Amino acid sequence: MHEAMDKVRRARRGLAIYFGVLLLASAPFQVDIALHGLAVSRFLPFVWVPCLASVVARFVLREGFGDVSFRFDRRVAWSLVPALIYPVVIALPAYGLAWGTGIAAFEPAAVHPLGFPIPGGTPGERFVAGCIIALTIGPAAMALLAIGEEIGWRGYLLPRLIDAGVPHPALVTGVVWGFWHAPLILSGHYNPSPSPLLSLLLFVVSLCGQSYYAARLRLDTGSVWPPVVMHAAWNAIVVSFFGASTTGEHAPLWASEGGVLVAASTVLITFLLLRFRRGQEGAPSSRSSALGTVRL
Repeated sequence: MHEAMDKVRRARRGLAIYFGVLLLASAPFQVDIALHGLAVSRFLPFVWVPCLASVVARFVLREGFGDVSFRFDRRVAWSLVPALIYPVVIALPAYGLAWGTGIAAFEPAAVHPLGFPIPGGTPGERFVAGCIIALTIGPAAMALLAIGEEIGWRGYLLPRLIDAGVPHPALVTGVVWGFWHAPLILSGHYNPSPSPLLSLLLFVVSLCGQSYYAARLRLDTGSVWPPVVMHAAWNAIVVSFFGASTTGEHAPLWASEGGVLVAASTVLITFLLLRFRRGQEGAPSSRSSALGTVRL
């Protein structure tokens, strides 16, 4: 009993340090981006702040880094497949419905947001080429942005919330993750929308849905790599490909990270995927993470 209580107190001290550093270290970047725009030189160090906060908390409490964890074995490797496909499963119905109903226009870009041209002379050819890029080069390029956040969110915050006995740790992680972007969205520099407040709320809903799936990947494998791949793939597929291929006056409110259809698709499909997983699983595997059976 004493050991369990000590674990809870230690986790809560870690969370206090983590949130303190996260808020203080994020603020200068958030203000700078809000005032001057979303340049790579500002955004790249910003997305590594969650990692910094976790490192500071670990050093202050003299914890190691083993529980992040960077393990990579066959189980982790197989988990990268659903991590990579998950954003596609979310994006296809959301954006397909927007394009099909005319809420938004389907216009595959000729130039990728990262700056290189997308081959193809017709929209269909560019769409196919863009899909291939989004599923291959895209996640690799976006990993540099995703890993800094994931070391913080799923490598530290999620396990500490579980250890501290906080109810619904995946939901709490998603809320923190979403509102951490608030200054960027409300200033109109990230996921610009005619209704920034509504966009922020829908963005948080979307990230809460993603958070449940990322948490399940993290806990099932005991590794941070599947959430990193999922996060990188989301940015490459949903944001840099489907989002960049969608135009129209009302598109941001319906088909974007802060759009109604993307938020609804994320929540509904994540719920169905996790329900299907629970229905298929039998006895817990001996190789599962020690936290793998926790209630999210």
